[in-house]
Formats: sequence, C-alpha cells, structure tokens
Amino acid sequence: MNCITNDRLCSPSLGRPHSSQGRDSRQSDDQPFAALTPLSTPTPLPSTPAKPVAAHGPSPVLNSQIPASDRELRNRCILDTAARAATGIYIYPAIWLILIIVTGVAEQAPAFAWGQMGLLSLLAALRTYWNHQLPQGLAERPERTEQVFNTLTLMMAFHWGVLTGLCLHWFGQSTLGWVMLVATIGFCTGGNTMFAINPALRYRYPFTMIAPVFVAQGLNPTSENLMMIGLQTGFAVYLVRSSGVIQADYWEARHAQRLAEQRARELEVASLTDGLTKVPNRIHFDRQFEHEWSRQCRHGRPTAILLIDLDHFKKLNDTHGHAFGDRCLIEAAQALRRACARGSDMVARYGGEEFIALLPETDVPGALAVAQDMLDEVRRLDIHKQGQRVPITCSIGVAVTIPQLGHEPDELIHQADVALYQAKAQGRDRHVLSAPTDQPQPRA
Repeated sequence: MNCITNDRLCSPSLGRPHSSQGRDSRQSDDQPFAALTPLSTPTPLPSTPAKPVAAHGPSPVLNSQIPASDRELRNRCILDTAARAATGIYIYPAIWLILIIVTGVAEQAPAFAWGQMGLLSLLAALRTYWNHQLPQGLAERPERTEQVFNTLTLMMAFHWGVLTGLCLHWFGQSTLGWVMLVATIGFCTGGNTMFAINPALRYRYPFTMIAPVFVAQGLNPTSENLMMIGLQTGFAVYLVRSSGVIQADYWEARHAQRLAEQRARELEVASLTDGLTKVPNRIHFDRQFEHEWSRQCRHGRPTAILLIDLDHFKKLNDTHGHAFGDRCLIEAAQALRRACARGSDMVARYGGEEFIALLPETDVPGALAVAQDMLDEVRRLDIHKQGQRVPITCSIGVAVTIPQLGHEPDELIHQADVALYQAKAQGRDRHVLSAPTDQPQPRA
C-alpha cells in the first residue's frame, strides 16, 4: 500500500496502539477522503498497531533572521570580496594596453605586447564569468567554488607580477619598467583593501604579485634595485599590519551581526513559550495554526483541534494554594504532550488552566484516540499534597475539519470550545466531539 509517512491518516507504522474502539484510523493515498466533508464524521477505517513516538511539537514559525553559520559567513565573505574586486578586474588589461601604446612596446615587441594583452584579457574574462557563478556555486559546492575563485584571483596577481618583473628585466631603464613597478605597488595597495577581509587572499594576493618583482630586482642587484627591494620590504610590512586592521573590523562586524541575530531569535523563541509550563503559548499556537490551515487548504487533509480544560482547577487552587496549582499545570502540560505521538503535533497553553492541541492530518478517529490518551495521561498524574494524592482530571472538546479557502479557521476552535462545554455539562473527565452538522463559517 502506498502511504503518506508520519501521518495518522495512512501510515501503519506510526500509529497508536490499536484498540477495539477503532483508535487512530488510517487511510491510503489511493483512498481519497470522499466520506469526510468539512466537520463531518468519516467512516472508520482499519488501523494497524504501532509504537508511539515521543513528540515535542513542531518547530515554531519564526519571523526573526536565522543566524548565519560559519559556512554562510565564509560564503558572504567571498561574495563581498568578489564585489569589491569586480570594478578592478579589467583595469589590468586596460593599463597594459595604455602602456604598450604610449611607450611604443606594441611596435618594438608586438608578439610580447599583444600576447600579454590576450592573456590578461582572458584571465579578466574568466574572473568575470566565475564571479557570476559564485552565488549558485557557493550554494551547491562551496569548497570547490571558493578554490576556483581564489585560484583565478591569484593567477591574475602572479601574471601581473611576472609581467612587471619581465619589464624591469628587459626595459628596466625605460619608462615602461618604472611605470609597471608603480602600477604593481598600486595594485598591492588596492588589493590590501579589497582582499584583506578574505583570510585565504589577505597575504597571498600582494605577495604573489610582488614576489616576481623581488626576484627580477635581485637578479640585477644595482644600487637602485637594492634600494627598491628595501623600500618594498618596508611597504610589505605596512600592508600586513594595515590588512590586519581591515580584516578585524570586517569580521568583528560580521560576528556582531550574527550574535545580534542569535539574540533576537532566542528572544522570539522565548516570547513564544509559556513561562510556567514551558510549552508553546497562545501567540505561538495562533501562528502555527494559521500556517497549518494554509498548508492543509492546499493539500486537502483534515486538521483536528482539541481544547482541554483542567477540571475544578479554581477549587484546587483555593484549597491547596497557587504554588500547588502551578505545579499541577506544569505536570498536566507534560502529560498532554506525552499523549501526542508525532513531532508535528502541538500542545500549547491557551490561557489559565486551558490548553489547546493542534493535530495536523488527523481524522476523527485519530483525534478521539489522542483525546482519550490525554485523559488517561492526566488521570495517571501522581501529585501529592501533605502526603495525600490529589486526583487531576480534564475535559476535552474535539473538532475536526478539512480546511478550505474562504472558511474562518477560528470557527474550528469555536466548535472545539462548544464541545468542551458539553463535556463539562456531561460530568467532566471525558471528551466530546463537536456536532458533525456544524459547518465552518465563510470569512466576512
């Protein structure tokens, strides 16, 4: 049989213990809910026994920003690096083109001049293409994408450094050699600002570019070249120190933002939890119910609401004190949660001694089975006062419907409330199903 996993409607392996009362009926995908109209009672179907699983309720629907993970921060750094460097990608071939034309190298050594122009343009085009692929690549294969991005960036730096070294070696006393050296120092300074935020490029980019220049100058140890080596060494030390400041500022800001997002999320989660019972509060329930109603309007599966009220709670409070009453609320909340076998089920404190349960994809027999489990769990509570056990019971109103667009979801809660009132009127310590003839009211 084809079944929907993890729902009370059809999964034989995730149901509740079978009983002669027809608990927790299931229905397969190829058996549509033809018998279940909104708030009507379906024909019970065979159920299969299974072991219940402890539930802690669905994850809350949160509005706060999800704090970024370390990988997401790293991806953000790569994207920021690419954005900073994007405007300078084509400056390398542009400057080279201007220099070879102005200095006459394009005429003196055309193969060398235009060959280097072609290589610089190719690297620039590859970097541009890869920058456009970064968002998708980082989402699918972050490690490989980052490696290719860093490699292309360093290839451009190394190629420019080698080109500068060749110009110093071949055209050392000409304008081209010195202008290329000045341009290289400028690129190192600019790269120090653009790439300092990226730990993988902070040192590698400037030193990959300047290392071939050191080699070229060292192969021709004139007084001028030795002086330039000394100046460049001091400049490199300055770049290291200044890049450390830029990197620290960037990452401190990123981590501060993540911490703020984490604190905001923790506060939102706390605001959705009842401070006494530690179960979801009414705000959390309302948000989750609206989400679930919209979801089932698309899928066309039933949703059940159980409204639970502790019996004679005011009398219990007056007799044994508010501290004991609070203890009863805490124990009752945990008992109600134990009765819900699925992680998608929610038990929330609705107000005072009232609790409410949201059971997605649950038909009438399944909802009644959960209600009975709740009654049994609350009855079994072993709470003592001054050496004597204080019995605790509850009354439950049950309402089930298939959510439909145009219908008011609060009407389902109203019908559960009416059923709860009937359970109290009939003597308490029981569950009552809302009248099957009741229909949800259209939205005004």
